[in-house]
Amino acid sequence: MNINSETIASMLDVSAVQANSTKKEVREYAELAIKYNCKSVFVLPSFLSFLRDYRNENNGKFLIGVPIGFPAGGMTTEMKVLEAKNYLQFDVDEFDLMINIGFLLSGMYREVLDDIRAVKDVIGTKTLKVIIECYYLDNDLMQHAADAVIKGGAQWIKTGTGWTPTGATLENTAYLKKVVGNAVKVKAAGGVRNLETIRKMIEIGVERFGVGGSAKTILAEAEQY
Repeated sequence: MNINSETIASMLDVSAVQANSTKKEVREYAELAIKYNCKSVFVLPSFLSFLRDYRNENNGKFLIGVPIGFPAGGMTTEMKVLEAKNYLQFDVDEFDLMINIGFLLSGMYREVLDDIRAVKDVIGTKTLKVIIECYYLDNDLMQHAADAVIKGGAQWIKTGTGWTPTGATLENTAYLKKVVGNAVKVKAAGGVRNLETIRKMIEIGVERFGVGGSAKTILAEAEQY
């Protein structure tokens, strides 16, 4: 694969999903997405209307993304469903669902699966990525999480929220790719801060990346190739 700025941009979900993400940052990320033709821009729900209007007013081609059950995942399934229904009105294209880590750690694998299926049923054919927050998981729990993601009908499995000390590593992305094969795709997020990491993860089989403040630097570096 030719790793240039166009290729990298097509794999980037530029994300302003921290507690201190501002309207100014959302605008800057949307501008960046338009400039480089990034795949998507993810924002916290309160900024969805602003992002939608900005995209429409500026002929943006990027997808709009939003997290559900973010960042802890511990709300009820009914609340996650309500979130999904509410966000659909903002022309959201992709949903990143936070898995119920408490259920997973408790061995409540059926409940984890039901949580995912319920949201997928609401959003229909729209893209669902499930965040499993690898920071808390060993390989066995990652395997159980991956099984639920596949059976739940999601299209992607995602390493983390970016709210924990670590997220995507070469080790956990390689393991997830081995576990899921071609059943779902792997998105790396949390700690992806430079082009070299992205290059190595592409070799592993990662196909999307959630990137925040490092996006501009990564894309500028990729322009040199």
